[in-house]
Amino acid sequence: MAEKVKVLEVTVPEAIGAGAPVLRALADAKINIVAFCGFTMGPEATLTFVVEPGKEAAAKTALKKPAGKVTAYDAVLVAAGNKPGAMAGLTEKLAAAKVNIKWAYATTAGKNAAIVFVVDSAAKAVKAFK
Repeated sequence: MAEKVKVLEVTVPEAIGAGAPVLRALADAKINIVAFCGFTMGPEATLTFVVEPGKEAAAKTALKKPAGKVTAYDAVLVAAGNKPGAMAGLTEKLAAAKVNIKWAYATTAGKNAAIVFVVDSAAKAVKAFK
């Protein structure tokens, strides 16, 4: 299964607890996080979110106060099996469909995997996975 989503990105100072107000803002707005990635580079930390469908605008509003600028990226969220070669097969399908992967992240739980591909064409990516 693949669906078009928006990845929301915010930047905060790289400091203990800096991400807590950002996550609290989404919790207080009752917005569920479907996928999350956070990392630091130098003096800043980048937090990315995929939120439940239909809540992207509300999430952007909720994130403004604690994080300032919110950037949105077109992406596709893919549910796949957690097995050797699953990622290779997905990236091969995107390559065959001439979809450029800008960046991606994934996680697994038992026999399942969830992969977020930030791509140049989410519509073409979804079509490639049908």
